[in-house]
Amino acid sequence: MSVEPRFIDQVRCLILKDPRAKALNEALSPSDRKFFNGFLMTVVAVLVTPRLGAECTAEELAAFSDEVAASQRKERRPVNEFVIEEIVRYIYGKPQLFATVPVPPAAVSTAGAAIVRHIRDREPYVVDNVDSVLAAAEQLHKKLNQG
Repeated sequence: MSVEPRFIDQVRCLILKDPRAKALNEALSPSDRKFFNGFLMTVVAVLVTPRLGAECTAEELAAFSDEVAASQRKERRPVNEFVIEEIVRYIYGKPQLFATVPVPPAAVSTAGAAIVRHIRDREPYVVDNVDSVLAAAEQLHKKLNQG
């Protein structure tokens, strides 16, 4: 399944701190958000794996989630650290925290964006290589969604 160019553009805006990112996010319909979140998760996977490695314990994932949430609170961008942890647990194939109640799609978008901002602000390669990061995420997305 291809990634819609507007989803790639939205994440590019997020990485490059382009103010259009907020408007693009707000313009997502509920059905668009589901597909956008699928691409956002692959972007997060591409960014998190170099940071945490290919294998990670549940404790390391929780510590990373706490770190991301704390950094967002300092920037006055509160985010639910449990949703952050849910995302990274999903990426690493760990059991989910919210087995009975699904996480609202808007909360997934917010937490995914927080992870992207957190890594972007600490790893200069993300901005310097935005096209490569997005191309790797797009390739991963296609691989995971082959029909």
